[in-house]
Amino acid sequence: EMDKQAVRIEEKVHSYIRSNHMLDDCRHIVVGVSGGADSVCLLLMLCDYVKKHKMDICIHAVHVNHMIRQEAADDENFTRKLCESVGVDCYAAHIDCIGIAREKGLTVEEAGRLERYRIFDEIAKKYKDDGGVMIAVAHHMNDQAETVLMNMARGTSLKGVRGIVPVRDNICRPLLCITRGQIESVLSAKDQPYVTDVTNFDNDYTRNAIRNVILPYMCEHINPKAVENISSMAVNIREAEEYMDRQADRLYSECVSEKDDTIRMSVSVLKSADMVLVKRVIYRCLVELAGRAKDIYSVNVSDIAALMDMQTGRTIHSVYGIYAIREYDDIVLGKRQDKSCIQGKDGSNADNVGSGKELYDKNVCEYDVEVDISALSSSITVNIGKNIYIPGEGGKYAESITFLLVDKKTLSTDEKNTPDNAKICVNKSNNGYAKYYDYDKINKLLNVRFRKPQDDIVVSKTGNVKKLKKELVDRKIPSSYRQEILLVCDNNHVLWACGVRRSESCLVDDTTSRVLEILINVKERN
Repeated sequence: EMDKQAVRIEEKVHSYIRSNHMLDDCRHIVVGVSGGADSVCLLLMLCDYVKKHKMDICIHAVHVNHMIRQEAADDENFTRKLCESVGVDCYAAHIDCIGIAREKGLTVEEAGRLERYRIFDEIAKKYKDDGGVMIAVAHHMNDQAETVLMNMARGTSLKGVRGIVPVRDNICRPLLCITRGQIESVLSAKDQPYVTDVTNFDNDYTRNAIRNVILPYMCEHINPKAVENISSMAVNIREAEEYMDRQADRLYSECVSEKDDTIRMSVSVLKSADMVLVKRVIYRCLVELAGRAKDIYSVNVSDIAALMDMQTGRTIHSVYGIYAIREYDDIVLGKRQDKSCIQGKDGSNADNVGSGKELYDKNVCEYDVEVDISALSSSITVNIGKNIYIPGEGGKYAESITFLLVDKKTLSTDEKNTPDNAKICVNKSNNGYAKYYDYDKINKLLNVRFRKPQDDIVVSKTGNVKKLKKELVDRKIPSSYRQEILLVCDNNHVLWACGVRRSESCLVDDTTSRVLEILINVKERN
């Protein structure tokens, strides 16, 4: 018969399991059992919980022999006998922890942890087709306090101070609500022996120094409930963190848009939000582009946040080859490409982000089709099959471009002089963008392509020439979109930058006898 204190502790754990929904829809529990006090208590409490609530749940114990200590074989035998006494299957795995640590460049402690979870996952996968599977591990309040103190000492964000969470994915920690002392009192009340890992007293391990020196000192000289208070603080921080994460998710949905391999953040929306949320949104964007969270620090986030107060064109080089550019009301993040990916067809290097200028995409820059319209009698259609950008309309998919002669008499004055971004509905099945030129004044060998650094365009009827890049800047076309403006060119002279402007040369006037219509057929991007 257990004493009342042990019963209260067990009821506390059972309540913690229910309130955190640890075993909801669960058919199998994989329990890590080393033979130490924590894991022995966990196994017994889970067995009692399942029996008490008459649950249809199978418990499977997993013992990992790290082959470090001489007593490891004794620990394994103890665990096997314990599992047999409570009617639980026991899987034992042997790993060369020291060899794995040496091979992967890890500490022995870290190598052991990674291998344990790998083995737990392997066992759990055996039962995934037979209902839900949870992995239960024996972290308790002291582990929580140790983790919080260690993270604080090493340097961490609020996420690190919230410590260990009760449930993450398919891993649960039922003992996180009680202390190591309470675990020992329960085992004592049950008259249940356990093994002791002597390496737990080796203060060469960072965590062991906190466990054996720092926390005992705090409990003895500062507050006897230091462990409980640190754990309670971690819970409060976790609740605040979860709230801020929800707010950051809302801000992310309001200010972030993703296109291909770039992420665009609205500066005006970011500036309307608290900086603590802004930093979370930027951090999330960096993690998405990097594909990992490792080695992304607060300084990386702060550097990009500073772009909100900088002028257009300013660039930040961040981790994992990520760059961030201020573009008018946006901050655009992407990953740098090799120089081999940013060369024009003529072999010249395009402006690259390393100099704070826009990045050229290899797949776009390589598209360059020559069209001979010297023998044009009816029409010539050229397939494009590229994503393009049209200011005011956004991203489109250009299917083809058609060159055809039209009767001048059929054109209205509006059609002859359509604004640069005007859309012409060609027929019921096609939407297109069209421009009209004097066929006899135009060069008969044209190119359909995307931008090159040397492109220029005639911007006045008197023949004034302007660099196309300057025109795009003046019209506030974001640098990340400039590479997607489709061009019709005569060598390096732009006849038409679709959606931006047409050249002021070769226009239809009173002397025009033959009119060339250039029609770009587009549809929405997939």
